[in-house]
Amino acid sequence: MGTLEFQVCHHDGEACWIVRLGGGVYGSYLDKEQALLDALDAARDASETGREAQVWLCDSEETARVF
Repeated sequence: MGTLEFQVCHHDGEACWIVRLGGGVYGSYLDKEQALLDALDAARDASETGREAQVWLCDSEETARVF
């Protein structure tokens, strides 16, 4: 099993944030904070079941690993 990578990104052309997981969209949110909180919860849940998980914040200025 590979590492789960949750990517929190601003959705191009819209005023919303999304969380990507693999090639798909895990969820859509009105603000960055809610998207980040949901991605962190999902990554922690995955870690508790033995999966390796990471959360990345993809901002227009930089990309940073937060978990």
